[in-house]
Amino acid sequence: MKRRNWIPIKEQYAFKFPQLMGRVLLLVLALLIVVCLDIGATMLTHHSTSSTPSARTPQQNTIHYDDIEETAVAGSVKVNVTLAEYTIGSSKTAFRAGTTYYFVVANRGHDVHEFLIIPEKPDGSELSPDLQYKDKLIEIEQIAPGTTMRVNYTFSPSVAGRYEIACQMRGHYQAGMKLPIRVTR
Repeated sequence: MKRRNWIPIKEQYAFKFPQLMGRVLLLVLALLIVVCLDIGATMLTHHSTSSTPSARTPQQNTIHYDDIEETAVAGSVKVNVTLAEYTIGSSKTAFRAGTTYYFVVANRGHDVHEFLIIPEKPDGSELSPDLQYKDKLIEIEQIAPGTTMRVNYTFSPSVAGRYEIACQMRGHYQAGMKLPIRVTR
């Protein structure tokens, strides 16, 4: 029987290990950069689409809650909207263009919610978040649990169509937190 001269695995592949580790580290770095860019783009898009600028600048690592307390415009129609975990209720779902509505939006849930009026596709399927935010009619972000926001809004004749009252907080919309509404002329 012929005896083989075995080279320990460590010595046999020692020259390949630094190359392999270099490639693994490069891959990990590339993935980290992609994730950071995605998070940054999401934050920039989400904050730049806000229709309710705040006079306060929030400190880092704090949650900024909107505080909208408009009084009802004379002759406006009051609409009570209730937000809770994955449900939206509204006293009205049919709106007329040219009429001013006074939205009283109450967060009765335990989570932070937002109030959006966004377009819906004619077939009832959902639009991508980019298109929803691009063509949104109203947005109140970061409504703290147990608080109520009040805002006046008049639908223009050019926006007649199908919309949704929705919450786009992480996972809420996908969990069913949307309510179809219609705006007519």
